[in-house]
Amino acid sequence: MTLKNLLILSVLVTLTLPVSAQLEKKIPDDPYGITYDDVFENMHYDQPLRPQVHYTPITGQIGDATGLILYKGTYHLFYMYDEWSRRRRYNKSWGHAVSNDLIYWEQRPQILNTQLDNTPGSGSGIVDWNNTLGLQTGVEKTIAVFYTDYGRGTSISFSRDAGKTWIRHKDNPVVPMPEGRNDRDALVFWYKPDQSWRMVLYEQTSFVFYKSADLLNWELLSKLDGFHECPDLFQLPVDGDENNKKWVIIEGNGLYRLGDFNGTEFIPETDKLEADYGNLYATQTWKHSYEGDGPVIQLSMISFPGQTAMHDRTWSMQQCFPSELTLKTINGEVRLCRNPIVSIKNLRYEPHFWKNETVNPGDNPLEDLDGDVFEINAVIDPGKASEFGFDIRGERLVYAVKDQRLTFMEKEAELVPMTIGSVEKIKISLIIDRGSVEVFANQGEVSISMLFYPDPSDMNLEFFSTAGSAEIDYLEVFRLQSIWLKREQELGYYR
Repeated sequence: MTLKNLLILSVLVTLTLPVSAQLEKKIPDDPYGITYDDVFENMHYDQPLRPQVHYTPITGQIGDATGLILYKGTYHLFYMYDEWSRRRRYNKSWGHAVSNDLIYWEQRPQILNTQLDNTPGSGSGIVDWNNTLGLQTGVEKTIAVFYTDYGRGTSISFSRDAGKTWIRHKDNPVVPMPEGRNDRDALVFWYKPDQSWRMVLYEQTSFVFYKSADLLNWELLSKLDGFHECPDLFQLPVDGDENNKKWVIIEGNGLYRLGDFNGTEFIPETDKLEADYGNLYATQTWKHSYEGDGPVIQLSMISFPGQTAMHDRTWSMQQCFPSELTLKTINGEVRLCRNPIVSIKNLRYEPHFWKNETVNPGDNPLEDLDGDVFEINAVIDPGKASEFGFDIRGERLVYAVKDQRLTFMEKEAELVPMTIGSVEKIKISLIIDRGSVEVFANQGEVSISMLFYPDPSDMNLEFFSTAGSAEIDYLEVFRLQSIWLKREQELGYYR
């Protein structure tokens, strides 16, 4: 059933309810619950703070990105989800959406269930390319997700029709849950050197590695202490050199370590490092083949400390913009870099350009622009300025030249200038949405991803320089078209 049919059915059900029922919540005592009337009135994506270029479900709370699968050109996104509440509790499931380009998304019916799967938790997804599970019945490969059943343990749900329908495996759980523990968040992937499968599982304060030949029986291999939740593990070339690769292991808060994985254990070569200094949580990646070949595209929930549930919107939280991950040598050290996928270009319209322009204190080259959804790319020579940056609807992104610090919404990161030609410069890219800002700096070694809730009447943009002039080497600003226009028109909504 398509999203359109599901939403029409939901509206029809709502219209047949008495007015008193329409004002009720699915769970009456849920303080974060969304009423039937709320859903009926918001069957579109054009609310004031609704993200326009980031994925959100049409109603409810979205959480961890999980079970990311690429199969026959279709990207499957699963995510922690509650369709009837602004906080996941009573109706927890795995939401599901698909895309052909990681830009435009179609929401599909959720899988898993609060009761049957014991408030299911995060996991991962695979294409069973060699029919390890022995479940393939036609031309379609089996795709499978490994999820956390908090009552049983790590479990499998699979699809034999390219993700249209899902079946729980009869042998669940494949890794039982020990008494009194919450082992969770299985990451499963193909390990090419010995032609078998690996699992990384969070067990208390460690990532634990397992091996399997059949995806059902798992042998314990090793343990890596000091990591928390939502593991991801992949291999990338350094500076594009396919003969020099490193493994990257990431935990829930986005901290990562570089090292080597020999099939049995991960051997760290660095301390924990940080790529995003904002509020990304539970990152996961699509790999473009079962062997883990690139590009490696990352997605993650942008969280909000203390939850965002106490509001009257019909959705809560969002995913970040899909970002390609690379390893680059920066100031003599290898670092994980995040940059938006190039397909963002397909959303651009109304371009504005500046080049070789001096900005004095009090100047604002963006003064004629206002709005809420933009992409900005800039290369700045600090010149004589003590600080420079952008004011985005009341929130200031500031680069302090002497301290080499980039600050946004109380988050800060060290950012050493790039040498371009013979001049030290700072490169900044911004994705500005109605309720979020994502900052990517220099080669992508620093990013800051934040939700924000500006005054709806404040649509101002500013580029500023403090205590001296800064030089715009290059500055481009594009408005970005909503990814939801076609979907809304299918639902009968026209802006």
